[in-house]
Amino acid sequence: MKDIEKCTLCGMCRAACPTFRAMKTEGNSPRGKAALIKKGIDSEIFFHCTLCGACKRACPNNLDLGLKAHRTTLQEKGIQTDANRKMIENVRKHGNPFGDPKGDKDPEDLYCC
Repeated sequence: MKDIEKCTLCGMCRAACPTFRAMKTEGNSPRGKAALIKKGIDSEIFFHCTLCGACKRACPNNLDLGLKAHRTTLQEKGIQTDANRKMIENVRKHGNPFGDPKGDKDPEDLYCC
């Protein structure tokens, strides 16, 4: 049985999640994402996750929700954020997520997962 199927949506993961603490919306909590997966809903919101693992550490059952794998599935379906698309393009083209290095100048745009 996959861990996502074992998730009871108790919400113990919410307080540990840096994305939920910053965004303050249920969809940005691990519990919200688990509920979306259980309902079969695909969304760019899965890319609003740092993949830090705090949710697993806070989970009373130590469940891995498989968010990294789910994002791969979404990418295969063509679902991702523009920032994620640009980051992947930069890594493939320049070997880093920020794009063409220009001396000591900081990148204009910073992209995240």
